[in-house]
Amino acid sequence: MPGHAQAAIAAYPHLGVKGEPLEVLTRWGISANIFNPNEQTILFMQDVLGEVVKLFPGTFIHVGGDEAIKDQWKASPQVQARIKELGLKDEHELQSYFIRRMDSFLTSKGRRLIGWDEILEGGLAPGATVMSWRGVKGGITAAKSGTMW
Repeated sequence: MPGHAQAAIAAYPHLGVKGEPLEVLTRWGISANIFNPNEQTILFMQDVLGEVVKLFPGTFIHVGGDEAIKDQWKASPQVQARIKELGLKDEHELQSYFIRRMDSFLTSKGRRLIGWDEILEGGLAPGATVMSWRGVKGGITAAKSGTMW
């Protein structure tokens, strides 16, 4: 999250930026559809994570964070207003805000958020662990951030 959201948005169109019905992808790959970063979507995703926490006893919960194409966020007046409302600089900081909200939620449940190295863009959530799939640079940046436990 917030990318790789096509299936969830197909089931719940209101979770998407456009609010329109989508088809479930029948191919592997990246979709341009991304979660709407509004409060309703954030609370929905925290509810989903709450169910995940109940099912899986492990310390770490992986939220992805990778390949979140932000074109819909850039084109949406509502999302741009959200960026301003939150006092954020850009879409990368908005993704960081989204991930920080998931991090805070998981921390409150005694769990740790883990995500791909794209969660570094816009600022790393305080309790997050980074899995660097695009090379060593993300791992080095995460290690230097001082947020590792």
